[in-house]
Amino acid sequence: MNYFAHGVRGLLTAVFLIAVVGKVGRAGAFSAFADSLRPLAALPGPVVRTVALAVVAVEGAVCLALILPYTPATLAGLLAASALLAVFAVVIARSVGRGTTVRCRCFGRSAASLGRAHVVRNGLLASVAGAGAAAVVTGTAGGSDPGMVAVAWCAGAVAGGLVTVAEDLVSLFRPVTPSMTE
Repeated sequence: MNYFAHGVRGLLTAVFLIAVVGKVGRAGAFSAFADSLRPLAALPGPVVRTVALAVVAVEGAVCLALILPYTPATLAGLLAASALLAVFAVVIARSVGRGTTVRCRCFGRSAASLGRAHVVRNGLLASVAGAGAAAVVTGTAGGSDPGMVAVAWCAGAVAGGLVTVAEDLVSLFRPVTPSMTE
């Protein structure tokens, strides 16, 4: 496996681990996530909790598959991540297209509403996961120096952490308007 694939594994593991912890790591977080699915995906009441549980379970399974040191598990994790992120992008795009306003519960609590930036983020992450899977399948040469593997993983994990707080980082540089200070 090449260093790019290891970096992608680190990135996606961080993104999905933060997503899982954000959805179940505090009281009320899972309920808030499940409630956000109702208008987002136009799901009927009884199905919402099941879909929310499935999303969290798949995100957790992706994390597990990506940290296991077996190529088949890595490939399964990358393909599952790519598919899940693509589904997220499509569902959010449909919701935005309908004009539905839903708070982002991707990584837990957030004041931001889902929008085009979330579609782009999920589309890019799905593409990166797909590229990682392609690198694993083709066996692109890259080396196996343990130090470099650790660097690739750490760099990916840091990038993944940054992805999860990108909205907050961008908001730091937005101009303050009078309504924000009241």
